[in-house]
Amino acid sequence: VRPVHRLDRDTTGVIVFARTVPAERHLGLQFRKHTTVRRYVAVAEGRVTEQTIRSQLVRARGDGRRGSSEEDDVGKEAVTHVRPLETLDGYTVVECRLETGRTHQIRIHLSEAGHPLCGERVYRSAKFAEAAPDRSGAPRVALHAAELGFEHPVTGEEMFFEMPLPRDIEQLIDKLRRKKPKA
Repeated sequence: VRPVHRLDRDTTGVIVFARTVPAERHLGLQFRKHTTVRRYVAVAEGRVTEQTIRSQLVRARGDGRRGSSEEDDVGKEAVTHVRPLETLDGYTVVECRLETGRTHQIRIHLSEAGHPLCGERVYRSAKFAEAAPDRSGAPRVALHAAELGFEHPVTGEEMFFEMPLPRDIEQLIDKLRRKKPKA
């Protein structure tokens, strides 16, 4: 059994494994060509609007962290389609569809847009800025791979797999729903 792609350590959700080397190659090619369907659900700070975030992601943005480059010819293109699912007091439950799949792409894109994920510890601030505290109470990064779709490597059949939100993210959302608005 071989993993075809990865999720960040604290991210939950659907992942695909291949049983043979040819299947691994076929599935891996779909991920590299960005033909897979990947839908994530996350909880972000602030009021997030529907948008498409495009940037050139680099391994080091100048402060030792991954991030977006201001130069168009540096880094790798990253595209995230963001849609709010539910607006809470000071937070938004969002759906993120990946057009590309770069390391920490959703976490970086939303943070750079001013909406770090609840539970985020790495990407909470702009370059060289002090990070604002996370007041959500999230026990981990609130990011879940909810849907994965790809072409079966042998039959060519379109396959779609979904996984509901895990209990800890559901509990976080419920807690944020009950949060009293600031006076």
